[in-house]
Order: sequence, then structure tokens, then C-alpha cells
Amino acid sequence: MRKYVQLCGVLVLAFVLFTISSVAFPHLMSVPPPPVERPPQSPRPVAWEDTGPYHATIEYGFSETIKHNNGPLFTYIRFPQAGNSTDVVIKDWANGLYNEKLAEFQSIRVDETSAIGEINVHFDSYLVDNRYAGIFHNGEFSYLLTMTPEEVVKTFNIDLLNYAFLESTDILDYSLSESIVTLLHDKTLAKYPDTEPYLGHMNDSWLNQLVIGQDGIIVVLERFKYLPDVFPTLTVTLPYADLGSALLIRRDAPLEATPAPDLIPAPSPTPATTPDQTQSDPDDPDDPDDPDDTTGPDDPDDTTGPDDTTEPAPDVPPQGAFDPSKPIIALSFDDGPGVYTDQFLDLFKQYNIRATFCTIGNLVNTRKEALARAVSMNCEVIGHSWDHKNLAKLSSDEVRKQLTDTADVIEAVTGTSVKKFRPPYGEVSSTLRDVAAELGYVIINWSVDPEDWNTHDSDAVYYAVLQAVRSGSIILSHEIYKSTLEAYKKLIPELLAEGYQFVTVSEMLNYNFGALDPGHVYYNGHDEQ
Repeated sequence: MRKYVQLCGVLVLAFVLFTISSVAFPHLMSVPPPPVERPPQSPRPVAWEDTGPYHATIEYGFSETIKHNNGPLFTYIRFPQAGNSTDVVIKDWANGLYNEKLAEFQSIRVDETSAIGEINVHFDSYLVDNRYAGIFHNGEFSYLLTMTPEEVVKTFNIDLLNYAFLESTDILDYSLSESIVTLLHDKTLAKYPDTEPYLGHMNDSWLNQLVIGQDGIIVVLERFKYLPDVFPTLTVTLPYADLGSALLIRRDAPLEATPAPDLIPAPSPTPATTPDQTQSDPDDPDDPDDPDDTTGPDDPDDTTGPDDTTEPAPDVPPQGAFDPSKPIIALSFDDGPGVYTDQFLDLFKQYNIRATFCTIGNLVNTRKEALARAVSMNCEVIGHSWDHKNLAKLSSDEVRKQLTDTADVIEAVTGTSVKKFRPPYGEVSSTLRDVAAELGYVIINWSVDPEDWNTHDSDAVYYAVLQAVRSGSIILSHEIYKSTLEAYKKLIPELLAEGYQFVTVSEMLNYNFGALDPGHVYYNGHDEQ
């Protein structure tokens, strides 16, 4: 009986405990439900795969640049000039872009005092039927390593018969926008299949950025505006034949080709300010911006060459065989090939000298013949990055692509192996050195900088070089300025008369050091910074 009572007590206690626990901790007593099969999620868009390096197309005009080499806002804005009345509009846009981004950058540096910024803009231009020019600018602006670069996109279309700028509504008939948008949808999907989930909201606002191209009207789909930001700015061509009556520009017969204007670029735009510029002192006798100053440098926009007060260039014979007892120097020219490259080569041929061209990769195909000619004259062609980005800000993979793409296209055109490069702005990082060492590349900077990119004044370039040059100097200049060409017409015979010998960078370094160290930065023939 006692055992029975004990058993009942145990059962009652167990029941009480079960009741209490089921009320207080219901999740401990519940049976887990069977697993539910989740519906498959839509795949996330994949960052756009680059299908190959971008090669600039320049069929209309020549390249002009706004440059600022010394930071903290490194600037390379490339835009076309063609020697006609439309140039000023394009130049004003480029100037305005620089000054707008400069003001934005300066306001950022009030709080972010260590910010390093960069503007990098390029263009393609198309000459269609000798009547129309289509121009497409694309680039980016950034001011912190951690920020996503801001896209820069601008298009111009010009009726060359009237030198008039065309709007999108002058090119396409928007009353037929439904059929145009359908065509754009189909062409976008065919070229970029990954965009399919995002094309449902396409409408005629996607036609705001147009470029008249060789094969059709190019629609520019600017990054961040139409598609997720994993896609870069995309271009889609609407073939002329497919546009039919929606095309408003004439394609019935090309105009007769007219003689090209004498391509003498106007001086580079002079920015309103530079990142570190202070206000001019009206009492400073050496202030070049003082309108009453007659003692300072000449007008930086004067590209006509040294004035009449400068002694004429000496009449000297061409350079002879190399003499190790005489001083040697290496001329190096950045940012080409350009409209003056052949004229520099004519000058070098006249005096039997050699120089080194530091070439931008995406420009190589625009002037292949000039680069091939340079090599045939025993000049040297090395890389200057693919698109003039600041390599010191890039990842190792980005640096590697910049260097190898540039070397590959130079080698394809010139038939020479390229194992040297000059970093844009002379900026070097540990990552850049490591990648260069890995690839077996040598880094070339300079010891003399006449700042031709800043003054655009042949006299200033002439005197700056004469004052700083010594045996072993690597002299930095730019082959894209007429003022620089004019300066070297005087400098070369002057320096020859003083006993200097002109060699390539490789010849100088190999002569002085023998084997060179990949990843090492060379500034001159003395291996000193």
C-alpha cells in the first residue's frame, strides 16, 4: 500500500511539473515542424566583366588636356579640339568640369585634410560622312580611397556643315520613341544579357545621352542612372538601317571631304585656380597674373615660341657617335602619342638624337605609324599606364592590368619588348613596386621637370631645362604641347653645343648601372632621387 501511495505521488508530481513547464517554457515541449523548402532566390547581379582594354577612337579633332601633375587633386581631362568655332564650347565644358570638381574637392579637404583626389576623363570621337562629329567623354572623379568614384559622362554632337551642336531631339524623332525604345531594349539585351532583369522600366529617358557613330546612333547608359551600380557605363549602338524614319540626321550621301585645318591646338585651358593656389598679390612684381606686370613671365597662353629677346639657336652639326667622356642626358615625353609626335621625330632626325616616349596605352592605336617610326629611329617607347590613372591608388590586380595591357599594345605596334614604365604623376606605392618587381618591370621617373604642362610657355620650358640640366638628367616633358615643341627646337642645338649627348632612358641607365632592378624607381643616371 505504501508503495502504491509513493507511486501515485510520483505520478502527481510528474504531472504538476509537466503542466508548469508547458506553460512556462512552451518552446521546450513543442515538436519542431518539418523543414520548409525555400523558393530559389534570384541570382545576384555579378560585377561586370571587362571584355578587354578600351582603345580610344579619335576620328575627329586632336587631343587636348587639362593636367595638374602635383596633386593633391591629380587631373587628366582629355577632350577634342578641331580648329573650328565649336572648340570653345567643348573647352569651356572641360574647364568648367575641372573648376567644379576642384571647388568640391577643396571643400572636402577642409575636414579631410589628407584627402587625395583625382579626375580622369577620356573621349572617343567619330567623324561621320564628313558632316557629323559625335563625341563621347567618359571618366570619373574620386577624392578618397574608400569612395566609389563619381561617374563623369558628357556627349557632344556637331553638324559640321553649320558648326551647330545637335540635341537628342535633332537626331531622333521622339514621336516614334516607342519603336526606338523597343530597338534599344533588344540591342541592350543582345549585347549585355545580364541586364535583362533591369530593362522592364526602360523608356525614352534612356535616350538622353546620344552619340553619332559610324555604325549607328550610340546610346550611352550612364552608370547609377539606369542600371545597378555593378554595371559600368554601357554603350549600345542602334544601327542606322534599323532606325528607319526615326532617324532625323541625313545619311543619304557623304559630303565631300574638305581639307583638314592646320591642326595647331589652342593652348590648354588655364584652370581658374589650382588646388594649392593662393590669391595673387597685386604688389608682387613677379606675379604672372598681374596685368600691369611687365617683368614676369610671358602670357602662358602664348605658344608662339621664344620671343625676340632670346638668342637664336646655335647652328650645330647632328650628334655623332657616342663618346663616354662627354655628358649624357635623356629626354622623355609623356602622354602621347599626339598631334605633335611626328614633328618631334622630325626634330630628332634633324640632329640625329634619340629620346624616350612614355605612351598612354589607350592612345597607341590612334597613331601607330608615329610610334613605329620612333622605334625605327632608335628612340624608345615605354608605358605610361593604360589611361593615366594614378597607379598608386590602385589594387595589385588593377596595377597589373594597367601595366601589361599597355606593354602588350606597344609591343604589338612596335615589335619591341617593354619592360619599363613611367607612373602617371610620378606617384609610386609599395603595391606598385611589388607588382613591377613581379612582372620584371623597371619604374622610370625624372630629375628635371620644366612643368611645361603648367606654363604652356616655350621660354619658361627653355630656361627651366637649361638651369637644371646636368649629366645623367632624365628630363620630363610632354609631346602634346606646341609650346614644348618650340622650346626643344632651341634646346636641342643649345645643349648639343654645350657638349651634351642625347640617349634613351634605357641607354643611360644600362650604361651607368648595367643590369637594372625590377620594381626599383630610377630618377636619373646617378640613381639618386
